[in-house]
Amino acid sequence: MHMSIERREGASPLARTERLHEWSEEALRRFAVAAAGDRDVERLWLLCEAYVTLHGKAGVETSKHTYRAYRRGVVELVSLWQGVPLLRPGRDAGRMYVQRLRAGERESVVVPGTAPTPKASPEVPSGRGRRPRRGPLAPATIELRIAAARMLYAALRWANATEADPFRDIGALRRATREEDVMGGKVYTEGEIVDMLAHAKDLEERTIVLLGAHGGLRVSEMLSLRWDEIDLAGRQLLVRAGKGRKDGLVGLTPKLHEALRAAEREMLVEVHRSTVLHLRSQYGVYRRLQRLCLRAEVRFRGVHGLRHAAGTRLYQQTGDLGQVQDHLRHATLDMARRYARSDRRALKRSLADWT
Repeated sequence: MHMSIERREGASPLARTERLHEWSEEALRRFAVAAAGDRDVERLWLLCEAYVTLHGKAGVETSKHTYRAYRRGVVELVSLWQGVPLLRPGRDAGRMYVQRLRAGERESVVVPGTAPTPKASPEVPSGRGRRPRRGPLAPATIELRIAAARMLYAALRWANATEADPFRDIGALRRATREEDVMGGKVYTEGEIVDMLAHAKDLEERTIVLLGAHGGLRVSEMLSLRWDEIDLAGRQLLVRAGKGRKDGLVGLTPKLHEALRAAEREMLVEVHRSTVLHLRSQYGVYRRLQRLCLRAEVRFRGVHGLRHAAGTRLYQQTGDLGQVQDHLRHATLDMARRYARSDRRALKRSLADWT
């Protein structure tokens, strides 16, 4: 039965959902029961994908990143829950799963349909896709795994395959460290940004650094940025359908404006293309930035660390959380407060003056 809606190249989540939606309630229930009994990740994901598409908050506008994150969460749950019947999980099975993630008792998980990443040096991985991380997961990642597990069981209940809800009473994880200390390890300093720009081997790398560290763009926003969304004369760019599917204007700093103008000239000379970056995958950006950090002798803090650097620098310069919120396009002021709490150097300077 499941072969009629298998994941085919080019098929959209909506198209697969429409095929599944044509089934009777009993056919859907049998499909879900069989998928759970066989621990068949492909069929379980088809069920989850349909549930998210039909009942998720964003519906058909759910991002590819969200689908990938949920899919990986389903894969990891099935992989780590060996011996646990999915339709009848035992008492505290959900809590035991969460504690295993927190303790780091997890194997390398490869999502079906993707090739394992070849062994590589610790500095720069090779091959396609990120290497699975070992050890305990970050609290935010664990919460994402819990969300995926909740979604799986919501889909199974929707299909009338079970009444189980093993993750219902599991709340947000209490962080063992203060947010400001965690943030401090994720932010590139101004000096490190200068070093990275000095060691950029081409305009692509320079543009990536400045879009993040000056423009505050997320990696998905960098990749989707098009030339018709940039107003060089008005010194601003438009981020379309950013996080939360919201549009937002971003002002250009002089360096970012200069880099985009140079990139535009280069694009017009080489070959006309609609997107600003040549790179077309998040991992491609990740690897380019990682290699740049290696050349510049800067500790790699991820692509999102560039956005954190923009927020931290703007708050240190202005002391105005409203400006941070506007520039980074946060939905609430509370989301911008982390940059006020992460300014540990200012606190040390203040305490040093005490007599």
